[in-house]
Amino acid sequence: MPYLLIDDQLDELKVQLKTTRKAHLVRLLEQCRLYEDEVLSKAHPPTSITYMGMAAANLSLAYLLTEQEHYLEEAKRWIFTAVEYDVWGYGFLVDVDLSASWMLYGLGLSYDWLKDHLAEDERKAFLDKLILQGNKIFDYGQQNLGHCWSTNYWQNHNWINYSGLLTTAYAIRRDYVGAEKWISEIKDNFAKVFEYLPEDGSNYEGTGYWRYAINFFLSAADYIRQDGGPNYFEAGFLKNSFDYRIYQCAPNWEENINFADVHDRRSSHSICAYYKIASEYGNEQAQWLGEKVRKEFLFREASHSKIFPGILPEAFLELIWYNPEINAQSPENLPLTKYFPDLGLVVMRSSWETDATHLSFKSSPAGGHKQWELSWALDKKNDWKTRSLTHYHVDFNHFILLHNGAALAIDEGYNRTSKAEVHNMITVDGTGCVGEKIWQEGDLSDPERFDLNCKGIHNVWRDVPEEAIAKVEAFSNDKGYTYVVGESSRMYYPEMALTRNARHIINSQCGYFIFLDELQSKLEHTYTWRMHSERLAKEVGDGQFEIVNGTGALNVFTVFPKARSTKVDETVVEEIMTPQRPDDIRRIRLKTLLVENPEKCQNAYFLNVLQPKDALSGSKEQDISIRALEGEDYIGMEITSQQHVELFLFSDTNNIVYEEISANATWLSIVKDMDGNVVKTTRYDGQ
Repeated sequence: MPYLLIDDQLDELKVQLKTTRKAHLVRLLEQCRLYEDEVLSKAHPPTSITYMGMAAANLSLAYLLTEQEHYLEEAKRWIFTAVEYDVWGYGFLVDVDLSASWMLYGLGLSYDWLKDHLAEDERKAFLDKLILQGNKIFDYGQQNLGHCWSTNYWQNHNWINYSGLLTTAYAIRRDYVGAEKWISEIKDNFAKVFEYLPEDGSNYEGTGYWRYAINFFLSAADYIRQDGGPNYFEAGFLKNSFDYRIYQCAPNWEENINFADVHDRRSSHSICAYYKIASEYGNEQAQWLGEKVRKEFLFREASHSKIFPGILPEAFLELIWYNPEINAQSPENLPLTKYFPDLGLVVMRSSWETDATHLSFKSSPAGGHKQWELSWALDKKNDWKTRSLTHYHVDFNHFILLHNGAALAIDEGYNRTSKAEVHNMITVDGTGCVGEKIWQEGDLSDPERFDLNCKGIHNVWRDVPEEAIAKVEAFSNDKGYTYVVGESSRMYYPEMALTRNARHIINSQCGYFIFLDELQSKLEHTYTWRMHSERLAKEVGDGQFEIVNGTGALNVFTVFPKARSTKVDETVVEEIMTPQRPDDIRRIRLKTLLVENPEKCQNAYFLNVLQPKDALSGSKEQDISIRALEGEDYIGMEITSQQHVELFLFSDTNNIVYEEISANATWLSIVKDMDGNVVKTTRYDGQ
């Protein structure tokens, strides 16, 4: 079998080092130069060692390409330091999780690329260590089937651990007969993974874990195809995965839309992944984004990101996976709206410019439809626990909004103790998910609970029943409107007796978003509409709040209920990022706007309008005006902007009668120009 990942292209790569891959060679050699000054501990350091395998791979490739002995000697320094460690990993699942698998990935490649350049005793010591560590992680996965990462088919630990081991398995295949068993089991695992993953390419763990795991996915698919196995690049997940990533880019391209456990807003780019996707699918937008990140964002991503080991050590993959024959094309001709049905993710953009408005909304069962349904079936059949949802948040019917380079409605980011109250959604009597009862057992300061949380066991989804789901009830992108309806009543405590919790977001492309929240119950409750931002909201008029954040601002018009109490508060979230770095604590202070019914009631209807605007250009001149409307069977409003007047009416009885209008609809919208001519109209007739 030719070189792993390189195949039989080594000579071609060498030829291109002075031409089309010159910049990538410079990047690789600069990265290798950084390693020369690293003092390597003889004892395992008290942290993750994922970076060591990547260092060895970079140095190994540098030697293959240049044949300069100092790269070989430096590679050996890193390799044999790691070989001498008694264990691989620190503080959590030592030898049998991510530190070990990242080492098996990087050192597996190093063994494959350098084995013919090592002395016999060096090669034997290296091989023996890979066999030892490979068996440790393989045996753990087999012994704990159904109760660890080996059957968490939708989770990054499964993909990384098995891809790392598969790398080593193929590297030592001719030297160790036991590698065939590893290969067979891992191929079977990835056959399930690619069957079970959503065809829309979405990732329930968020863009941070997408970038953390995607290169292992791409590598595994490459190895298996090279070995004569199925071509998983034809699977829906990999085919559509870049769509998910590009539509979860912030308009400035540098940052991300951080649903779920995303470490920070600059932890989601992988140049090499973009190159590989570009090469496999002729994807010119992926090539464009890869080049944009390399030329403009590389070192800021490296310095600001909390993903470890990060983007810089991927230099060797960038050089290998870059295909100079793929043109780079900006996404300016892609649709501005995208719907990912498995995750219930809807993305609306005003343009592909850096000052664009971006709204992302999400509503689905925990982990997405396919995972939720298949995992329950597998668990019942085998008495397993295949869902590992610690990185998935209580964020059904939650949204993120950016405009003109400013974050206006935000996610709390990385959070092991997820709750509805830290998301932009409705809480009922202060809570928002039946699973939140788990936090009554105690917090994660208890070491045992923290350990179980890290293993994907003790989290907000542990006790959530199968029938407790959220979903996109309706989505439309037609005739100048985009709207989505998310329904999540079954996610709340059954004793709350909710019969409806539906969030409607209507974008008539007039410069604002209409938010309608329907709350219905057999019991009386306090319903709280929550929105979090980076800056405190200020009340600037009757029912009008303003959030100003640098270059962007947001008007929030609270139209209904008429009887309401409002409050501006601060919500603090603190979380340990990883058990391998227990002192790495992330803190964020959310600036929260709350609107609620002052007296408990069974049914409540929140009607709000969110208008993004430029913070630096006479904000009052940009403001829309709103006139509330209310009749026997409807509520609504008339929204006047500079060019249009929109009439929006809602009826919980599907009986709208207003002036000359009569419609059996849940809601309708009519947009007119300033001369009173109808420009467009749409309606929603309900479930």
